[in-house]
Amino acid sequence: MWLSFGDSARGAGYGPWSMAEPGGKLLPGAAAGGAGRERPERAIDPVAIALDAVMDRYARGDDAALAELYRQGAPRVRGFLTRLGGDPALADDLTQDTFLRIHRARGTFAAGAAALPWMIAIARNAFLDHSRRQAVRRSERGGSGAAPAEERAAPPSTRGDEALVAREMLDIVQATLRDLPPLQRDAFVLLRFEGLSVSEAAQVLGTTEGAVKVRAFRAYEALRAALDAAQAPRDAQEAPR
Repeated sequence: MWLSFGDSARGAGYGPWSMAEPGGKLLPGAAAGGAGRERPERAIDPVAIALDAVMDRYARGDDAALAELYRQGAPRVRGFLTRLGGDPALADDLTQDTFLRIHRARGTFAAGAAALPWMIAIARNAFLDHSRRQAVRRSERGGSGAAPAEERAAPPSTRGDEALVAREMLDIVQATLRDLPPLQRDAFVLLRFEGLSVSEAAQVLGTTEGAVKVRAFRAYEALRAALDAAQAPRDAQEAPR
């Protein structure tokens, strides 16, 4: 199955994407004995390559590099957090938290390591910490906490049926990702949205490459089933009588 989203997906923090069948720990890129890590192979990503160079400068004490690191990295971090939580406002807050954590942890970044997986791991930790705090608050209130924010209804499309269908598909993807087990969702998002290699995703999640593949595949199957179910009534309407 191949899916492609245009402007409506970008506006929701998802970006154009494809879906194809996927084949105290140190953070990825954290210094271990002062030695750098060999970067695993991944698809060419100009932003990731630029972040590698800027993060190297920042880790070495070049404070002026922070502004460039934020300019290049914040959209990727914010998009990742939006996909995890489905809440753009929360993603904005957690992006600020993530960069505060990056600043505090820059001395642990290993020279020559891949910056994006390291930053994504920090962002995921910020999201998990927030989720734990929310769970504690709900427990203290007797489970009466607010339900996860639902996506706002999209305004009527001015671009015809094609844009409406794309919006509907995006809503299905968002809802399905939100309902997936977190480990499956995170593995799928890291591979299919963030463009990390299986090795990098395994480092972010603190698990094996085999586990990442299994989790991503299960998420893929759930998304495919949800999209197929949504498409079936449309196919039935278009079938010749």
